[in-house]
Amino acid sequence: MSVTKAMFYPENSGPFPVQYNPVNFKLDKPVSWKEHDEQGQESKLEFQKVQPATISMELIFDTTHEDKNVSKVWVEKVLEMTNASVPDGGDCTKMRPPIVDFTWGEFRFTGVVESVNAQYTMFSQQGSPLRAKVSLKMKEWTPKNNYAGSGSSSGLSTEKVRLVTVQAGQSLSQIAASNNTTMQSILDCNPQINDPFNIVVGAVLAIHF
Repeated sequence: MSVTKAMFYPENSGPFPVQYNPVNFKLDKPVSWKEHDEQGQESKLEFQKVQPATISMELIFDTTHEDKNVSKVWVEKVLEMTNASVPDGGDCTKMRPPIVDFTWGEFRFTGVVESVNAQYTMFSQQGSPLRAKVSLKMKEWTPKNNYAGSGSSSGLSTEKVRLVTVQAGQSLSQIAASNNTTMQSILDCNPQINDPFNIVVGAVLAIHF
């Protein structure tokens, strides 16, 4: 029986399969409620907001059988997802780390890498690291909390987003048709578009599906 590998899909590079599936995996979905201070009465709760979900996992990478530097072979691929390498809203003067799709079987999470912690536990005779335990945390991303900075989230089950990079010669109507959606839907999802008839080549658009 084949094992389904967990995969990372950074928007600015090809897919990155893990070497071994996560040892530990955690999903956290904060919901804010406020207690009213009413003297002599039972406190009532008032809903405030749903915050972006986070996932955290522990990954093991091992190159002892290859006698290669595990940091260069594996860990640097993880760290690349934290580099500010993508133009923010098509503005090449403002860069941000890539948005990343994480999938494992039927589970899918779209977010940004919030933190990476690598611990090296085995070394070669020459001092090169051969085994690493990497703790990784991602925060949920939606077009709303990316551009508006609202900190709100509509949840994993309802906010499914595909990331599309604008190619030379493409129009917004062509992108909409090829992704089975409408121009208006793309505009609603991407408030950074100032002129729908003059979209920037290389811009990354979020498309709901």
